[in-house]
Amino acid sequence: MRSGARGLMGGLLSLVGAFLLAAPAWASDADLQRRVEDRLAKAGLAERGNVQVSVKDGVVALDGFALTVDARRDAEKAARKESKRVESRLVVRPEEAVSDAQVEQRVADAILQEPRYGVFDSVGVAVQDGVVVLQGSVHQPWLKDSFDQRVARVEGVRDIKNEIRIAPASNYDDRLRAQLYRRIYGDDMFVRYSNWADPPIRIVVENGNVTLNGIVNSSVEQARLGMIARGTPAFKVTNAVEVESEREKETTRKTTQS
Repeated sequence: MRSGARGLMGGLLSLVGAFLLAAPAWASDADLQRRVEDRLAKAGLAERGNVQVSVKDGVVALDGFALTVDARRDAEKAARKESKRVESRLVVRPEEAVSDAQVEQRVADAILQEPRYGVFDSVGVAVQDGVVVLQGSVHQPWLKDSFDQRVARVEGVRDIKNEIRIAPASNYDDRLRAQLYRRIYGDDMFVRYSNWADPPIRIVVENGNVTLNGIVNSSVEQARLGMIARGTPAFKVTNAVEVESEREKETTRKTTQS
């Protein structure tokens, strides 16, 4: 066989070899894509957004949108059950246009629906362009995750920044909490609030430092709370309780300026 013919034959064999090596990879990518798409379908993602799946060299890419943060997370979780290499470019696109004020109210309602949200927890909400920032402190670690999961299901939320602190475990803090609760909710001025599902006065204790949050009816009640807290062995007391009438004025002022 002449050298030219041998060279041509060698080239053909190389192409065939390359094809045979690449074919399993193509088949593997196609199979992985099908498995991911099946998982998304079983999770009901078709009704919760529009997620497109592509796979290249074993890397799963998710594109498109989800209606809620929860749906986006479910899509990413489903994909990771099939591959550890997942690139998510999913965005959250709510079904309806919702103002930040509406989102804030919905998130606040979702937080209050957590039955284990107690007097020793205090969570605040801020919203900008649909991005929710959760702040404050909780007494039990699992509450932070619970709030995150609840807010993720709220329509209109585009993303979540969970900055909630978990109060450190401390016997001293526990005794201080119990003492503050007895003195505040046992006081004649506040005893009527003791059975409310949503305590108007929240007691945050961290390393012996006390912060009081919430809303009361008058400046007299506000001052009384500070006096009670400072009568305990707390290292520091911050009275951040607001007076309802002053809060309403501030809300009106901000609304007028916006």
